Amino acid sequence: MSVVIGKGEFVSLVGPSGAGKSTLIRMLIAEEKPDQGSILIADRDIAVLKSRELPYYRRKIGVVFQDFKLLPAKTVWENIAFALEVSDVSSGEIRERVPKILSLVGLSDKADNYPSELSGGEKQRVAIARAMIHSPRILIADEPTGNLDPETTWEIVELLERIGRSGTTIILATHNKAVVDKLKRRVIAVEHGRIVSDEKVGKYVVPSEIAAKEASA
Repeated sequence: MSVVIGKGEFVSLVGPSGAGKSTLIRMLIAEEKPDQGSILIADRDIAVLKSRELPYYRRKIGVVFQDFKLLPAKTVWENIAFALEVSDVSSGEIRERVPKILSLVGLSDKADNYPSELSGGEKQRVAIARAMIHSPRILIADEPTGNLDPETTWEIVELLERIGRSGTTIILATHNKAVVDKLKRRVIAVEHGRIVSDEKVGKYVVPSEIAAKEASA
């Protein structure tokens, strides 16, 4: 099954552990190549990108993980700024862009704090800020609420929705059925490395439920 995800769409990517969600994400950020078929981003097959092109491509793709991946010895400001520093962005532009992204995620008052001084939800907001600092076209969130309590989970999901409304395409990989069902957004289900379902306004489903539905049709 082939799928097309449009600009500004919010898509939930679901499936059991080992279904292929993480592999799909690695292919989207050009860390792996598909065995067959192709992945087109802005009509370009990313599997044929040259090594020197990859850093520029990946700046267009923001990625957020369950375990935050923050640098413990750097402050919130420094964690976000570091993503710009390694891209040779000028110090003047860094001073201009970091406060804006901190405001977007609601952490302007935490700029000088270290990760150890933050709650789980605040750490994830920093991770989202870092992922958004290059104004990516696509934001991939891989189980971003897996370590968070229900209230904080919804705060993060609402932040992702707000980012999506600005035109960024959001791909949310999650096991959280409550989140997927409440979002009432597009749901793509993966199983055994294959896309088995694509519902425009879907709910969290598992492959056995899909199979049972098709058998009874």
